[in-house]
Amino acid sequence: MMKFKLLFIATILLVSCGKLGEKIKDEVAEKSNENVNDVGSVIAYNNFLVDYLNEASDLVKDAIEDAVEIKTIVNKKEIKGYYTGGDVFMRPTPDIHKKREGILLLEPDSNIPSEVKDSLVNNIKATAESFENIKKAYESFNKYLDSENFKDDDWAEGKKISEDLEKNIRSYYSNRTKVYGILEPLAIAAEIKLLEDHPLQETIIASKTDLGLVEEIVNMVYLQETVDMRALNSKYIALEANFKKNKGLTPDLLKKHKKNDFYSRFYKQLEEILGKIRKSKRDDKITESEANDIRSSYGYLVDRYNDFV
Repeated sequence: MMKFKLLFIATILLVSCGKLGEKIKDEVAEKSNENVNDVGSVIAYNNFLVDYLNEASDLVKDAIEDAVEIKTIVNKKEIKGYYTGGDVFMRPTPDIHKKREGILLLEPDSNIPSEVKDSLVNNIKATAESFENIKKAYESFNKYLDSENFKDDDWAEGKKISEDLEKNIRSYYSNRTKVYGILEPLAIAAEIKLLEDHPLQETIIASKTDLGLVEEIVNMVYLQETVDMRALNSKYIALEANFKKNKGLTPDLLKKHKKNDFYSRFYKQLEEILGKIRKSKRDDKITESEANDIRSSYGYLVDRYNDFV
């Protein structure tokens, strides 16, 4: 069976990336100098890309559920009880060629470093192409069923469509990971630059760093075929050390800005995640149920982070 359960994390993984700039840039708007404008443009580009990828991933995630049923149909050569015909792509789909506030994803401006620009654009194109191929394969299978061509070819074309669908779903997530591997460090650096004069700089960066560590752990336990337990334990040790160091940062300053409760909730949720990871790794393996539990807890951590920043 296709290991599509590994892909359901995808929408969550981009929720927290780069959104900080939208919330704090007004607070430092008085700095309106060239550096702030430069980092602001990187964040704006990043946020547009996050939105595009999340919209596409929402559709792909729903298509995955039908893709599993489609594979069952072509293997069993039987429709009844498995598939009623999907309508995932009857909903609006994101357009990689559409501008937003003057930004075009395929033409990043000069504030994206030239040494990564070509690679970034090529991987965005590859992600968008995989998305369009998923849509085409999905629609082709619906037409194949409607025309009942399976009665003439003994499901040969249906099997090929199913294989194309699986291939492009995997390609979509692989390319999407490459895209954000290039852009995310730039967005984080831009956010840190924007935070230079922010009164809560220390706690915002601390929580963002710890959120990133949890994201790395989620990827380890949820996206890898076999979990590297040594690498997981190393990340866990780093996260536990950060938790102890960061949970009590600048309490008076947080209270002054009425953020102390939000910060405490973030680290309370992080403590819960640490407990789940610690318990899960005791027998030197991570079960699918444990991976799902960690992933779900990470989603709540993202919410707590967004509440704080």
